[in-house]
Amino acid sequence: MFHLIIHSVIILSLALATLAFGDAPVKTQRTLLTSEKIAELKGSSGFVNLAMKGDSRPFTAGVGNAPAERWVEKSDDWFWQMMPSTEILRCTTVGNDNFRTPKTGCPVHAEKIYEANAFYPWIVDVETMPYKLKCPIGGETYPSNDFVSGDMTTGPYADDGRGYNRAGQKFHFIGLYAHYAYNTMLQPAIKSFGHAYLATSDRRYAHKAAVCLLKEAFEYPNSTDRKDRTYLPGYNHGSGMITDVVWSCGALVASATCYDEISEAMDGDAELLAFAQKHVPEIKTIDDVKVYIEDRLFRAGIQALLDGRILPNTGWAEEAMATLSLMMNDFGEKKPNSQDCLEWLYYGGGRLITVGNQFYKDGSSYESTSYNSARSGFIRCAAALKRLRTLSPNAPGWERYPDISENEKLLAYSNAYAPAIRALDGPFTICVGDVGGTDVSRKPFYGLGGRPSEFIDGYGLGVLRSSRGKDQRDATLFYGGLRGHAHYDPLMLGLHGFGRDLLPNIGYPQSWNFAPAWEWSLFTHNTVVVDRDEKPCSTVIGSITAWSPGENGVQVMEASKRPYRINQPRGEKGPNVTDYRRMVALVDIDQEHWYAVDVFRVTGGNDHLQSWHGGYTQNSVTVEGAELVRQAKGTLAGEDVEYGKHYKDASGVDRWDPYCFLRDVARGPMQPLTSVDIPYATDDNLHLRLNFVPMDDTELITARGGAPIAPDKNVLQWAIPHRVLPFSRGAGVPPVLQSQFVTVLEPYLNQRFISGIKRLPVQAVGKSYYAPIALEVTVPSGRDIILANGSERASLKCGEFSLTGKFGLIRERGGKVTLLRLVAGSKLSAGKLQVTVPLPQHAKIIKVDREKRVVTLEGKLPPPDTLKGNRIVINNFGERMSSYSVEACSKVGETGTLLTLDSSGNIGEGIAVDFRDGFIKNGPEVNMPFAGLVKVGDRFDYGDCFYNGGHLENGKPGVDYKVHGVMGFPYQAWGNLHIAGINDVVLRDEVPAQKLRDDIGVNGRWTIYEYGVGDEVWFDCGASLKVE
Repeated sequence: MFHLIIHSVIILSLALATLAFGDAPVKTQRTLLTSEKIAELKGSSGFVNLAMKGDSRPFTAGVGNAPAERWVEKSDDWFWQMMPSTEILRCTTVGNDNFRTPKTGCPVHAEKIYEANAFYPWIVDVETMPYKLKCPIGGETYPSNDFVSGDMTTGPYADDGRGYNRAGQKFHFIGLYAHYAYNTMLQPAIKSFGHAYLATSDRRYAHKAAVCLLKEAFEYPNSTDRKDRTYLPGYNHGSGMITDVVWSCGALVASATCYDEISEAMDGDAELLAFAQKHVPEIKTIDDVKVYIEDRLFRAGIQALLDGRILPNTGWAEEAMATLSLMMNDFGEKKPNSQDCLEWLYYGGGRLITVGNQFYKDGSSYESTSYNSARSGFIRCAAALKRLRTLSPNAPGWERYPDISENEKLLAYSNAYAPAIRALDGPFTICVGDVGGTDVSRKPFYGLGGRPSEFIDGYGLGVLRSSRGKDQRDATLFYGGLRGHAHYDPLMLGLHGFGRDLLPNIGYPQSWNFAPAWEWSLFTHNTVVVDRDEKPCSTVIGSITAWSPGENGVQVMEASKRPYRINQPRGEKGPNVTDYRRMVALVDIDQEHWYAVDVFRVTGGNDHLQSWHGGYTQNSVTVEGAELVRQAKGTLAGEDVEYGKHYKDASGVDRWDPYCFLRDVARGPMQPLTSVDIPYATDDNLHLRLNFVPMDDTELITARGGAPIAPDKNVLQWAIPHRVLPFSRGAGVPPVLQSQFVTVLEPYLNQRFISGIKRLPVQAVGKSYYAPIALEVTVPSGRDIILANGSERASLKCGEFSLTGKFGLIRERGGKVTLLRLVAGSKLSAGKLQVTVPLPQHAKIIKVDREKRVVTLEGKLPPPDTLKGNRIVINNFGERMSSYSVEACSKVGETGTLLTLDSSGNIGEGIAVDFRDGFIKNGPEVNMPFAGLVKVGDRFDYGDCFYNGGHLENGKPGVDYKVHGVMGFPYQAWGNLHIAGINDVVLRDEVPAQKLRDDIGVNGRWTIYEYGVGDEVWFDCGASLKVE
């Protein structure tokens, strides 16, 4: 057990060591890689080929690889000269205007160049066009002067490094080139030369790597004499170094890795020494070269991390600091050193002492499925620190730096979250938030295996999967609420099959300028918009309300979520939506053929738009079952609203949102079956057919629209079922709109296999909040009857078929019933055949063993053998109903049951530094990014409070306080998520401060768990009857 005592907040800024020629370098051996890992890399053809041959070297955070085999023939001077001095401003746009609309583009073609590429349109090739940019539209190059030869004035577009000025408008041609030179030449060269030497032991590669590292150190900004050379000049918070605040981190890791690989080969390199002396005359020996690189590059980089000048996505900074600490393996007098790295990692900005706070219970985190990958940096950080402890066991203070490699949530990241977000056994990422795009590949891609259906309830994602290899498919339902790189996408549906993403997310923003009006908006996702309201969505995770995977080819999930915030801490209260639920069934016909049924239920507001878009295809969609009338002009925002223009809505509010970017609008009333068939441009003639079965009067709207930055490129085709509350409300008409959007999703190749879909006559038996649903889906060998109600206790009758419950499927083949599948209900019948199960009662948690993840339940439970491997629901009487998987189950005594769960329920932890009645002040360096409690005036707003209902414990018997909330941010605010020292805990009860002090203690550690003693446990119910 390790004990933490907080004396004061760690002082982050240390005095950067003064370069002292004649010092001995601290690097004496390889430390980053074990001999086993080196042998593995040398034997990897992929590793060796990438180093030798290189890749496209894209202009991104994760820089590419240079062709070491070819570039080793270039002169040392070439690498030095091709990158300008860091005294020149670097930028990512020629106007240095990433977030301005419109951005400065080409002097001739203006912002039209951004239609070629929304972020990086210029053609830049350091090798073939040094110090030039090529316009992607006209092919002309800028600047007009020959900068590399010393010409600073020739031509109409001359740039001497300070930018070309046209009537006050700056074009930073050389500044953009300088950024490309570092990111696509120097960094890839460092990376590949180091790897090439590791793979071949050819010292030529080590020599070139050392030249490039020397150049990087020569240009690297720092906190003393080069403050003006940072990416954002001035060495301030978030200023970055040679590149920006985020990308600088990966560059440091790549350079540290290279130095670890080649430092041994620098000894005796007379040519390197002569080259270094030419540029840094004070250098006298190879040791001086090493010290120059260590101090000017790596110690300066460590200092920048300490000072917050490098501040990347959570996980990357920790990985970088741990890598630098291990690579240097330096516990000497010179600062900053490995000890300073460790102190920052645990008690400064790294916050490893409470590392679990960056993860949900399943190892997921608060960002998109792309950006969450940065959290894997914690895993690499843990491995590096473990190796550092092995190499330097006698370094002072190890008792202050506990091993985090066995942290429950870090393990869950690798074992649960990371594999769960892969679709079709690997080729696709399930796209949530800022990730992906709308393209559908011509050829299929799939893994050879297959995973079972699963949910990751921390993130809020359910995945139904079926089959293996080329026939595998899945349906995904996102019920979470991201806080970084988020989209407004409550209950977004995804679908994969036939080797493709069949319903691509709107994708990564094509422009930060237009993202709020397009990619981040609610409407651009496959979900339902209420009252055309585009206010930020609730960040509170929803709940799975039905879960029945993997049985007889019929799998069902349902989830609910609050789409809008109830209260208005920022004046952004949304519509009052009391029910927002989506049920999805994945139904197999045979090994190859399948379909999905989607039922979206919404209550609240006066206007419901269900938005559907497929992936991009140049082929036109086909509409059947609706006579559409083309809107004469304008956009979906209105006939008088021009494309892309701000407009006023009915209440006079200024708007700029997806509705003014959707054109070619047509609309018409739906028939009992209305379909939209999307023919993808694939080699195997893939289609996705959306079969709409309207339950009430519904119109279909179609429109076209793509990312506004390039409005005529990759234009998507939209299908929008639309319902409005009638103006004249008769008796029995509810005061708000209630909708059920029913869709059968039918992917197929070449020719349809479903020959008919129709709605059957059905009536409710007893009280039913939603109208009952009965569908017939006809396939070549028979038909499926699908029945659905709005609740587990609601009943319906449809001829000889009846259902009490949420979902039932009756399968007929050859005129005979072959399967009855009941989900979330008690009875399903087809003539004389029926399945019945009692609705399970609720149980109560009476004891918890956190270390073993075991809960003791009291009450009448389903048989133990039916619980193992299945889901339970825990109601902590707080913000949400949470789901857990049962790993083991056994009886204890006459009435007790022991369940081993897949998680201890740890959702947050902290350090108590002060107390008030019902209030615990958290430690100054504790960060809890999921917190959402805010104070509005003199009251607390609990409307978006993730921790509401949790149990605060510290391991002492009897210490279990119910949590009302943790102070934080209730909305998507990436920058705020890093802030520490604000996440104080408000308890449900006004527990006296002295009792809290006695129970927890000053500097006492505590943990909030999602479940605990007194909470209720609910169980899924359902059954199948397979008739031979």
